[in-house]
Amino acid sequence: MRDERVNRILVNGGSSVNLLPICIGKELGIPINKLLESRVMIQRYNQGGQRAIGAIRLGITIEDMQSNAWLHVIDVKTSYNVLLGRPWIHENKVVPSTYHQYLKYYEGEVEKKIVSDDDPFTDAGSHFADAKFYLKNRIVKELKANDVMKSKNDPRLKELK
Repeated sequence: MRDERVNRILVNGGSSVNLLPICIGKELGIPINKLLESRVMIQRYNQGGQRAIGAIRLGITIEDMQSNAWLHVIDVKTSYNVLLGRPWIHENKVVPSTYHQYLKYYEGEVEKKIVSDDDPFTDAGSHFADAKFYLKNRIVKELKANDVMKSKNDPRLKELK
């Protein structure tokens, strides 16, 4: 975005808007007075609301895919740097898979796939809650795959019954 690399992009089919936290906008060099007026009220999960500070249309390049998106700028701390919601997903005809951690789309007649980072929490700037949720699921999957037979004979399990 704006010739700067932005990581930790959340593609969320449940979001009805695309969001850009104001702190990331400042890092990208976007002055507040260059934002277009936005009357959008962002409803959060806790049912609290916040009016967007403004909106801006930015070019986005993800691997080979190039697109544009209207991003509503908000003043809130988030675990992501950009949230791409349904407007971006539908405009670009992208099919996100949260299970497989990739995006699929067509470029002409060719199906393309963008695979996300399969180890996103090696960065020191990770949020503990995100890492804990992600790593817990990963450990459970590894245990299921590797230790199913061992666990059946584990004497500690007999103690729990």
